Amino acid sequence: MFGRVFDITTVDRVTGLIRPGLRLVTGEDIAVGRSHLGGLPRLDGTAPWPTHFETPLDLLAVIDVAELGPCDLPGLPAGTRFPNFFFLADRPELLWTSDEPASTWRVVPAGPDAKERTAPVERLVRPARPVGFVPVLTLPTWEDEVVARTLGVAEGPYPPSPRYHLIERYSAVTAAWNELVRDHLGAVENRIGGWPAPLQAPVFHRAERDSASHRSSPADGGPWRLLLQLDTNDDSGWSWGDGGRLYFVITESRLRAGELTAAWLELQSS
Repeated sequence: MFGRVFDITTVDRVTGLIRPGLRLVTGEDIAVGRSHLGGLPRLDGTAPWPTHFETPLDLLAVIDVAELGPCDLPGLPAGTRFPNFFFLADRPELLWTSDEPASTWRVVPAGPDAKERTAPVERLVRPARPVGFVPVLTLPTWEDEVVARTLGVAEGPYPPSPRYHLIERYSAVTAAWNELVRDHLGAVENRIGGWPAPLQAPVFHRAERDSASHRSSPADGGPWRLLLQLDTNDDSGWSWGDGGRLYFVITESRLRAGELTAAWLELQSS
């Protein structure tokens, strides 16, 4: 698709931005295992159920990393098998208003022998929806500064740059590609790995800024990776603002070290 609008040198540079991800999908023809949305977490024996102060968090997803196909996420240490993703689902606004926003979510790693944990409050348990994984290629949004650098648009991805037409061409191609993916895999963009699909600003840039302002030990400056993206989904009973999405992200060095508790969460609405 890029070959229709760019010369071969530019095509090589732009396709170098591609990151493989995995769509979370459901359906009778999808092979599923122990990964699921909702349901109960898998926690190690001594791990407590995470809370926001004294309020238990909701389980959003459990992922069995042994079921994942190739994507851009580096391998986790051998002792980590089940990342559990929690959030205060009924109060998403606290992500913006709380003095301690990081207390409203948690990514809790568990080992291969982790067992399902009964919820402390019955209302926290949503029906488990087993998921499978389908590979998908992703590209950064045209607003991401990495696109402007790659295309040699030194002034950034906005007019009046004399090379802004390159950004417009890139945007048109990525929009067409994303539409093809939605036609094939559906409009609900639940995903692991790859570039986030932002509804507002580039997600990794926001995460770097927000995590630095709220944590005593900010991100290490390495490249960011998408641990899990969760879309608003009526089937799951989740609504993140006005048709919004959640983005659990982490720097690559923290991920390689298995420090999933260092993950950051962004929420964007359409």
